[in-house]
Amino acid sequence: MKVNTDSLILGSWVNVGAAAHILDVGTGSGILALMMAQKALSSSKIDAIEIDDNAAAQAAFNFDNAKWSRQLSVYHCDICKFEPPCLYDLVVSNPPYFDEALKITNAYKAQSKARHVARQTSVLRPDTLFSVSNAVLNEGGSMYCLYPSTLDADIVQVAETYGLQLQRILYIKHSKTKSPYLCAFHFIKSCLASSLHGCKNTQEQNTMVSENILTIRNEKGDYTDEYKALCEPFYLRF
Repeated sequence: MKVNTDSLILGSWVNVGAAAHILDVGTGSGILALMMAQKALSSSKIDAIEIDDNAAAQAAFNFDNAKWSRQLSVYHCDICKFEPPCLYDLVVSNPPYFDEALKITNAYKAQSKARHVARQTSVLRPDTLFSVSNAVLNEGGSMYCLYPSTLDADIVQVAETYGLQLQRILYIKHSKTKSPYLCAFHFIKSCLASSLHGCKNTQEQNTMVSENILTIRNEKGDYTDEYKALCEPFYLRF
């Protein structure tokens, strides 16, 4: 999978802070892990999980050739079989989020197994992602991810089930006249166990959720000032 705008927005939006241990789930070419390395402390360690053979090899190559190579490690495995070497302060993921094709096309029928894994939720469902994130996060740790805006309420509900409380949400629009097509979510691990196992329901907690909108392009088709301001550290052309 090539580097895309979605990952660039998510990686730019993440507040790494002083996170000492960071995990990128489904790293693909390694873009989010590399962005985390650029933003993190020089002492921070960034691990990345990738299930696809070729993608894991590509990520490893990119890590080896990055200036932050000593901070980066890739694990070629299924997320459900991942044995974390530590607990993490931050988990980030641009997960597959299509349940099925909106329209069956020749391109969809001919897509490779690797592309199917990267795009369809049958391989990494939200409940699996949130369950694993809860398990590997330190108390109070952050989890960042992307999902379609049409699923925002469902995603928040599933995350709450696994003890992840919404802190911030960013609605992303292609242009001013378009409706949001994507949401970036920032969750905090709010307790040691999920609400199904005795954790206080996060809806009962008095926490203000920050909501913002990001428009990618203006009326002329150029990147908006807000998009440039957010992503500038990662674009040579800006």
